[in-house]
Amino acid sequence: MKKQKKAFISYVIVFFACLWSCANIADNRGENEYEKAIEKYKYQISYADTYSTEFSDKNRIKEAAAGVGDEEQDRPRLIYLTFDDGPSPRTPEILRILDKHNIKATFFIVENEENYTDYLKQEVEAGHSVGVHSASHKYGEIYSSVDAYLKDFTKCYEYIYKNTGYEPTLLRFPGGSVNKYNKNICRDLVDEMTRRGFAYFDWNVDSGDGTGSLTSRQIYNNVINGCKGKKRAVVLMHDAVNKKSTAEALDDIITELKNQGFEFAALDNQVKPMVFRIK
Repeated sequence: MKKQKKAFISYVIVFFACLWSCANIADNRGENEYEKAIEKYKYQISYADTYSTEFSDKNRIKEAAAGVGDEEQDRPRLIYLTFDDGPSPRTPEILRILDKHNIKATFFIVENEENYTDYLKQEVEAGHSVGVHSASHKYGEIYSSVDAYLKDFTKCYEYIYKNTGYEPTLLRFPGGSVNKYNKNICRDLVDEMTRRGFAYFDWNVDSGDGTGSLTSRQIYNNVINGCKGKKRAVVLMHDAVNKKSTAEALDDIITELKNQGFEFAALDNQVKPMVFRIK
């Protein structure tokens, strides 16, 4: 009986020793895989709250799980309002509304043939963030190669710097960092711009004002509904001559989101990026 008891105890000890060993191997393997992932995607690990799964505009943005990590539970609910394609005749009204609510936003600039540089200066002087969007906004040209993109980017960067003295550190790729025009070079573009020290931002709430002629109420609903359940939202809107409805909706959008407890901030290169996943 004693021999059987000893044998049983020995068996139990060996069994748990094996389990402990296997767990360590698995942990080490997991750590190794994680380290490899960080090395390969160091500009994206833990960055993205939204991911691109398709190249179509309708299905491209897929929201991540609504829950947030423990480290974000105590953070305020943040809204980053972003405006592409300006400056334009809509800029003064947008700036007026932002000033009324005492909030800052981010403007991704297009080199405009019209003389709207005074509006660009006003954005900078008011303390808003300004980033590079595009000089031409012609997808077929700028995404024909990495060099073509860099040429367009540099032209827009110099346009901002020449007229304001402001040196942008942010950018937004036209159409987002992953789209049907740049899908063959998107990783090379991201690698190159990250290497150069720029932070790029996509979005996880689309106002819908970039496609079609939406009413101010439709834009309002798109933004308010898109922000539901989010702790952090980067909202895509446009500041262009034909975006009157966007400016009309902005006041109500800000008022409602404030009522819901959101705070507002401008993007900068210290903000955790919101990016699409590159497959």
